[in-house]
Amino acid sequence: MTRRLALWTVAVFTAGAAAGLLAGSVLSAAAPRMWADALLTRTTSEIPRKVALRVNDDHWDPGAEGGWHRHPGPTILYVMEGELSEATRQGTNTLKHGQAVWRPARHEHNVRNPGPSPARALAIHLDPAQ
Repeated sequence: MTRRLALWTVAVFTAGAAAGLLAGSVLSAAAPRMWADALLTRTTSEIPRKVALRVNDDHWDPGAEGGWHRHPGPTILYVMEGELSEATRQGTNTLKHGQAVWRPARHEHNVRNPGPSPARALAIHLDPAQ
């Protein structure tokens, strides 16, 4: 009787473990998810009625810089890789990987890569169109 009970216990445990593994496998094979993380939220009246939209994948080698310049319309910058330093007449900001920033129209700046590795940023320009 004891042996029969032991075999029954092992059989029930094995069946339960197999069912659990199967259920876990089915649940982990669920459809892939899609989600969005809000990186920047802004309310503005700066976007022109007719806009020339340009999206750049900007690359900086270590030590490279864009030089002092302005954009005619507002710009959104999202740092995809590395770290950037943005100098303005008011001071310098560090822009880190995963950070998104808004820059108003005619914002004078110089962006450079002060680090030892390449840097990349997605730059979305909303310039007035002709």
